[in-house]
Amino acid sequence: MINDSMTSAGPGDFYRDLVQHAAVALVAADANFNIVCINSNAEHLLNVRVGDMLGQPMANVVPPERRKLFNRLIRRTMLRNVSSEFTIRLPDANGEHRHLHVVLSCVPGGTGGSAGVTAWVVDQTNRIRVDERLAQAEKMASLGTLAGGVAHHFNNILGGVATFVDFALTSGDVSSMRRALQMTAEASSRAANITQSLLSFASKDTHRFDMADLTEVVLTFVHLVERPLAEKNIRAQVDLRPVPILAVEANRMHQVLGNLLTNAEESMPNGGTITIAIDREGDEVRLSFSDTGSGIESRHLPLVFEPFFTTKGLLSGGNKANPGLGLSVVHGIITDMGGRITVESKLSEWTRFTIFLPLKE
Repeated sequence: MINDSMTSAGPGDFYRDLVQHAAVALVAADANFNIVCINSNAEHLLNVRVGDMLGQPMANVVPPERRKLFNRLIRRTMLRNVSSEFTIRLPDANGEHRHLHVVLSCVPGGTGGSAGVTAWVVDQTNRIRVDERLAQAEKMASLGTLAGGVAHHFNNILGGVATFVDFALTSGDVSSMRRALQMTAEASSRAANITQSLLSFASKDTHRFDMADLTEVVLTFVHLVERPLAEKNIRAQVDLRPVPILAVEANRMHQVLGNLLTNAEESMPNGGTITIAIDREGDEVRLSFSDTGSGIESRHLPLVFEPFFTTKGLLSGGNKANPGLGLSVVHGIITDMGGRITVESKLSEWTRFTIFLPLKE
């Protein structure tokens, strides 16, 4: 059905105006890939003159270094009758670059073949700039949280060290001096542990070479912690499915499992069950670590891998000297291994961390 406005101007005029004033750039080419139609928005986005482009090869609308790829894509679009997408960066009149998303589609011919190709071009510059600003804002917010956590913990440690040293210098009692120096050493050790945890979270070049099969590492870990957990009324169980051998750094994986275990123990003060499972999902090995503890509030789930985030430490109103680095260290190690980790939880019932590690040749 054609409305009155279309009828008065004629269907041809309507569709011509529709193409000419579309919000996206449109470039159409015939079966020989020569431009037969180009709208006014293309002149603005692609920085070309519409009159000069008619009859020219379609690849001329993109930078010279992208034309080989562009020609390959338009041929693929014609031969297979499928759409293709890619992104290009073009300088605008002000010398700044625009980020343009191009979608190629086939124009069907009358005999079932292809009569040509169209390129729909959308300017994504503003969206990309907004995304970059948001990413920068999130980065600065994370750095602020990180700096605040570091300052808080090191201020407490250094304050204690200054007190111990002052006491040792003014005390004439050898045993008191020895005790003050011992407490100074312990405080220094805590500072070193925080620093090492931060390095484990951030560093990409701290590889060790104590490689072992993942299944073997898990079995060894469970064997080591099974008895201590039983004394706390916590049962450890495993569900290990057959998977290909996956070599991992044993010490670092033990650190991952140990930090997850600490988190699980704190959520089960009256006992419970810990389950470690291994199976395969596509080209990845999946390791899940679940507990039947108090769970994690949904509003806290996106934050659990952030450095210094904790609901149990003194900084968060808790009653434990917990700097909140355990799960961030886990995240850093798994990411460094080329894997990823997710967390799910149901408050007052369970929590499950799932680690995905890629299978490699």
